[in-house]
Amino acid sequence: ILRPFTPIKGSAAMSATMNLAASARAPVAVSAKRNVALRRAASTRPAKAGASVVSCSASRDDAPGPMKRLASAVGGLGAASALTFCAPNVATAAELEILSTPAPQSGVGYIVDDAGLLSRAASGSLNKSLKALEDKTGYHVNVITVKKLVFEQDPFAFGDKVLEKWYPTLEEGNLKGNLLLVKNTKEGAIVGGPAFLQGVGNDVLDSILSKNIPYNVEDEKYGEALTSSVARIAAMLEGAADPGPPNKFEKSKEKTYKTKAETSDKREVFSNVVIGLLIISFVVPMVQYFGYVAGDPDFDGD
Repeated sequence: ILRPFTPIKGSAAMSATMNLAASARAPVAVSAKRNVALRRAASTRPAKAGASVVSCSASRDDAPGPMKRLASAVGGLGAASALTFCAPNVATAAELEILSTPAPQSGVGYIVDDAGLLSRAASGSLNKSLKALEDKTGYHVNVITVKKLVFEQDPFAFGDKVLEKWYPTLEEGNLKGNLLLVKNTKEGAIVGGPAFLQGVGNDVLDSILSKNIPYNVEDEKYGEALTSSVARIAAMLEGAADPGPPNKFEKSKEKTYKTKAETSDKREVFSNVVIGLLIISFVVPMVQYFGYVAGDPDFDGD
């Protein structure tokens, strides 16, 4: 049975419309309430849960904001600074390497060239001289080079520390000596046992440190500085005559150029000489010609 359509009027129509609108907005309201609940729960959860919420937020926002970029840059700068200031110092590592190096054995080696200042020829000459010295007298001298001292900036203190590390007792270090050369400061040091220092003598030690090493190192002649020092040490320990320090090359302080007044005087003299030569070259042929013409009898008969 078909019934005619009867429209809803009045308050009933308004009630139906409001119910329909409420039913349509219900999912949105539920979703909004759920998001608010999640935010409140994230703020009251412990740190671990908070970290997960932050990571979810970052995943939703792919493009970082200005504050995030600034924080990332500051973090990177801090990491780079930490790497820079925490990096091991090369000079300190070199000092530690020398201290950890075993003592050179007698008759085998006498040189610890950590700075790489010696050529093959200079190393061979030093080894030969020091071996001959030890075979003849029993004194053992080591030659040590280092680029820079940071751990122990005093070369004498560092040389003593190496000597004590290699020869811890008086009996072991009595006839031992170390000749140290620092490249960066161009300084040297000679340390050793009581017998070694007494055998060389204070005068020769002072002369080596004040003349042999500075004179040669000033011109970057590191090999010559060490070989000449070893030659003097060996001569004194062997009882021979001291070869003496090298002669310092003094650069001439005289001027090698001429002043303006000297140049002007030289120019005037040169000009006078040139003018005189020109006059002579012109006048002498003319005089010879007139003399030839005047003395020729056939010239007038023409």
